[in-house]
Amino acid sequence: MASTSFDPNQIKALQRENWDNVAEGWKQWWETLEKGAQTLSNRLIELTKIESGQRVLDIKGIGEPAVSVATIVGTSGYVLATDISAQMLDIAKQRVESLGSQKIIEFKESDAETLDLPNSYLDAVLCRWGLMFMPNIDVAIMKIYASLVHQGRFATAVWADSPKVPVISFAIQIIWGLLQMAAPSPGTPNPFSLADTKRPENSMVETGFMDMQKERVNVTFEFALGEDYSRFCQAVILPARVALSKLHYCR
Repeated sequence: MASTSFDPNQIKALQRENWDNVAEGWKQWWETLEKGAQTLSNRLIELTKIESGQRVLDIKGIGEPAVSVATIVGTSGYVLATDISAQMLDIAKQRVESLGSQKIIEFKESDAETLDLPNSYLDAVLCRWGLMFMPNIDVAIMKIYASLVHQGRFATAVWADSPKVPVISFAIQIIWGLLQMAAPSPGTPNPFSLADTKRPENSMVETGFMDMQKERVNVTFEFALGEDYSRFCQAVILPARVALSKLHYCR
């Protein structure tokens, strides 16, 4: 198991604060985000072979892929959507209410490492762009494994290395360069910390997961104007938003 050189609780507290602060931006850009990410959500659902009546956990997010899952499991099924940020969960609740899926989806504010679930309870677990932000990945994976029924499935998506994710990295590199900010220390949770997937793969093997497969999925986000992309970065991309918050203006 990998060791950490940072305080996981401090990381979680900071993440909770930062995601709360950026939640409104995710609400404003929901349509752009989900139009680009739906292909990935669909693939995660396909990989876990979710069916009507099943119990599914969606870790992290503002209502997706939970909403897509709810249309499959139906009223005889159950979806639990979690996030470390109360503000992000509030947005997810609003989305679900507007779509009429509130009878199927339950919401719980929690990080994946401390989520209290019965053993052998879930048929599938999905985590879209969340695993790389978890300070205790090994603990999270053990929790997920224990919560799954026999032959239950877990599908997760993480970002590739930064040059392959320009929608995030382009803005971050510019802002960090202007502010002369250093990149995160190796091992610190960040959007690209699991670009090398060996760490979670090794943890899954040690935990007991079998029949693992890995693939790449292309995700495209479209913007009509460069100004739109600039506003998107400032509102949605967490490292960019945090860096910009450090700016001080003088007259």
